[in-house]
Amino acid sequence: MKAIYNNSQILDQNAINNGLNEDILLENAGISLAKLIKKEQKKFNKAKVLFLLGGGNNACDALVAIRHLKKCKAFKLEFRENENFKKQSRILGNYGFKFLKKEPNFNKFDIIVDAVFGSGFKGKLNTKTIEIFQKVNSSKALKIACDIPSGLGMEFCFKADITLCMGALKEILLEDFAKEFIGKIKIANLGISNKKFIKDPQGFLLKEKDLNIIKRKVNSNKANFGHIYIAGNESAGTLAALGALNFGAGLVSLVAKKTFSPLIMLKDKIEPKANVAALGMGLNNLDILKDNILDNIPLVLDANCFLSENILNFLQRKDVILTPHPKEFSRLLKFCFKEDISTSVIQKNRFFYARKFTNTFECVLLLKGANPIIMQKDQLFVVNLGNANLAKGGSGDVLSGMIAALLGANFSPLDAAKNACLAHALVAKKYKFNQNSFDALKLIKGLKCI
Repeated sequence: MKAIYNNSQILDQNAINNGLNEDILLENAGISLAKLIKKEQKKFNKAKVLFLLGGGNNACDALVAIRHLKKCKAFKLEFRENENFKKQSRILGNYGFKFLKKEPNFNKFDIIVDAVFGSGFKGKLNTKTIEIFQKVNSSKALKIACDIPSGLGMEFCFKADITLCMGALKEILLEDFAKEFIGKIKIANLGISNKKFIKDPQGFLLKEKDLNIIKRKVNSNKANFGHIYIAGNESAGTLAALGALNFGAGLVSLVAKKTFSPLIMLKDKIEPKANVAALGMGLNNLDILKDNILDNIPLVLDANCFLSENILNFLQRKDVILTPHPKEFSRLLKFCFKEDISTSVIQKNRFFYARKFTNTFECVLLLKGANPIIMQKDQLFVVNLGNANLAKGGSGDVLSGMIAALLGANFSPLDAAKNACLAHALVAKKYKFNQNSFDALKLIKGLKCI
């Protein structure tokens, strides 16, 4: 796992408290940026490098990198220079380096580095800056962003192939809107151990090596892995049931009149022998949410469950997992807080609204999206390994079944949500064929490769 932080000022203060002043931090950041550029230069024949500079600390990192690289060009945009920038410019000037006076032809460079401004920029992009970013984004150069792509979250921004985070992974890079613009994320070492630098992180990014799935012993029997009940329709319900079965459930029953799979047992209702229930996938009759049988078993609530205010009866249970997509989450927030919050607003502030919800309720929230957020109270985890393969109907139904399977094998609700979501993303990532050909059944079959 990688720690996630949303306040870089606290990080910088941690470093200063451990003996690294601002000049040392800038130097170490610039050296890390220079090392990354040198590594990428090897992929080109005499690579030409251009830096785009603002006038703040983000640009100071670049000035240090320029000093260590020597053979490169830099163009400064018209932003106010802070004292650190002026100081680093004087140091660089001692080496005889001069900024370009005119806007260059961006198509003549192999690598373009964005160091215009960081997350602290609160204004609006001017027309000239937008024009430059448009030209750079359309060029064939490898694009590297220093700390975060300039303008991320605004109406227009730099589109990076690589983003080098300074010291720690910033939360804004894991917002859904960021995924298109950040490229590969790398983290620079600023000369201090993570234990001292990253104290009390706000969350964690899950990696492939964090995956934990059901382990079967030689003498296992189906009862060891739970009897999962799925309440859904013939289509979505069967997909969820197959997701559970292929992810390790011992027995799976579907509360429906039909199923398209001979592997799934049909039931008229959820029975007392159920170990776990997953509800909502194509389910039209939501009266089941009033059934007392649900009181004593772990639950996964998905899809149509978010159409009923009866879902409010489950939010203070620690053994309940909610799996809304943004539109369903919008309905849920309205039920909970009597606020009309649009999906577009949620998508721009996913972490904020996830925290707003989990600060109030005890259940586990799995907020679906390009980078799903899994959260229970103040424990936050993110998966960013998925891709557009999952943007198909039925993917979420399969995920609900996978979560139920882990609950049936006695995973904690939070661990069940984390590991099912991680495996779900990894199957999509490992699919090597045409993205358009991926579907929920291929997702189910892909579980055999996890």
